[in-house]
Amino acid sequence: MDIFTAYPTTWMVIFAAAFVGALCLNSLLKRLPVKSTTRRRSLRRAFVATVFAGFVIPVAVPGALQVYAPAFIVLLFESSFQAQGDSTNALLSMLIGLCGVFVAVLLLAAMVHRLVAKLSAASASEDNG
Repeated sequence: MDIFTAYPTTWMVIFAAAFVGALCLNSLLKRLPVKSTTRRRSLRRAFVATVFAGFVIPVAVPGALQVYAPAFIVLLFESSFQAQGDSTNALLSMLIGLCGVFVAVLLLAAMVHRLVAKLSAASASEDNG
């Protein structure tokens, strides 16, 4: 079964709430009194994307493997509220997913920065020539 087939409205609400939260976090981080550089913008974007992913990474609920829930909720409930809870899958999913998103956004930002630098250098040499 597809992750989003069973509860499409619930997942839409989760994605919408995570998106609004990520926008608010990004806005808050933009307002910090630090000089904005390409490296800091890339780190901010990577951090915001990682927080967004932290709220939407799905994992199967132990005991009901056909039901998926956000990994942070499964981790919280299995580690805190279940006497014999097993939060291993949720923890692994979150660690792998969050690290993957952070690294992917940083690599994407580096590639875009390099591409923009090459295009502006080519444009500058074309203007001078």
